[in-house]
Amino acid sequence: MNMQRLRQYLSENALLLAITIAVGGYLAWQTRNFQLDDALIYLRYLRNLFDGHGLTYNAGDRFNGLTSPLYSYLLILANVLTRNLQYTTIFLSFVFLCAAAITGAHLLASGKYEQTLCALIIVSFNYFYDTFGMETSLFLFLSALALILYRREQFFGLGLVLGLLFITRSEGVFLGLVLVVDFFVRNRKVPHVKYFVAPVILLAANFAFNYYYYGAFLPATGNAKLGQGKSGLWGEGLIFLHVQYMKGAFFGGDLRLLAFMLPVGLVGVLTSLRQRIVLLAILYLVLLGSFYVFLHIPNYHWYYAPFFFFGLLFVGVGAWKVLSFTYERSRESAVVLTLFLAFFLATSGFVYHSFGISNIQRGSMDVYKNIGEWIKANTPGNAVVASVEIGTVGWYSDRYIIDILGLTNRYNADYIAHKDLYSWLTKYTPDYILVHQPLWSFEASADCLLASGAYAPVEVFNFEGYRLLKRSDAVGTQQRIRTCAKGPRT
Repeated sequence: MNMQRLRQYLSENALLLAITIAVGGYLAWQTRNFQLDDALIYLRYLRNLFDGHGLTYNAGDRFNGLTSPLYSYLLILANVLTRNLQYTTIFLSFVFLCAAAITGAHLLASGKYEQTLCALIIVSFNYFYDTFGMETSLFLFLSALALILYRREQFFGLGLVLGLLFITRSEGVFLGLVLVVDFFVRNRKVPHVKYFVAPVILLAANFAFNYYYYGAFLPATGNAKLGQGKSGLWGEGLIFLHVQYMKGAFFGGDLRLLAFMLPVGLVGVLTSLRQRIVLLAILYLVLLGSFYVFLHIPNYHWYYAPFFFFGLLFVGVGAWKVLSFTYERSRESAVVLTLFLAFFLATSGFVYHSFGISNIQRGSMDVYKNIGEWIKANTPGNAVVASVEIGTVGWYSDRYIIDILGLTNRYNADYIAHKDLYSWLTKYTPDYILVHQPLWSFEASADCLLASGAYAPVEVFNFEGYRLLKRSDAVGTQQRIRTCAKGPRT
């Protein structure tokens, strides 16, 4: 885009850009200290890199637990300038959320006012700020951009964007599949090989780095998530459809807002179906949803981002269509309807909850932060600590961490996939184990370790709902641990 075209775009989209960036910027500033547990895994990798320990979660142990290579690389580049990992990750999330909102608005809406409404709905919805620190908003932006480039038949740029999408999150392959199949259906031939050059180079470079640096082509997190779904330990049945927790988490415990979103969003879908790109976006969501549902992927809230994103865009389109239809018939009715909708949204919690005034976790998970700081202050610097939730505790404790679920350590994810909650003790015998009280299912080995005397509670560790177990120095402790590693007797 040359300077003249850039000036023209800025002039034509001034309202869209100003409102999107202003609202998104305000809410991002409000959540600038937000720390999602899994996001702190990224930051610990990067902190170790900038501290001279390499791109590792535990210094000296090159194991690839980075879900999103591209997001990690962008964080590294940005932090070279900012030297503040916390604010860097929030800033990047804000930039890409605004980019996703603007790009999505151009994709599904027409006219500057309709586009502005769509983008405003995206950046004002509190759900997205609860994903900050992850690769989520980057993934949404690249998905929307890929669909726009495909519609414009800019296939060289599309290949590059799809390559970036694949190394942002592997689920992007579903969008690539949809677009390639649609190209074949429309043209009765596969895309020219030249369009595959950019994504192949990007993927090959990423795989080569992974293999050289970590000894494996792919991050371990993909298999770990699939293993978690296979294990059934996160729930039985189609657990990705268990979304009841979102009522309290993102709707303020009030379903009136959802009662508005569903019919208005349906209007947006039905009035947009003539656009082929809309059908492709819906097919992408169907494939993505089927992957999560039928492979029983745990229902972590950030996995729902594409569904919220496109759903809210359709809400914006539907709302604009309803208001436009009413305005064409009666301006007075349109004013009354607008006032009614404003009142309804305000009383249903949209203003209070969606605009970030409430229900956004402002900082870290306090209990995990406090536990991590306690561990740092009260254990030796070379202590090894095992836990099932490692992001916040690992970040604040600054200790060598064993992830019982295997996202950042070898072996454990395979044990979890086979519902084996004990064999991790054959590979690791940490100095301390952080467990919940009562125990979570993943911590079942703690019962045996305590009963055998291999570990004992740290009495001065006083955090309600948690216990810190310390390995015994007594003779025979290793044998007791090996016995527990065999699991319960049947």
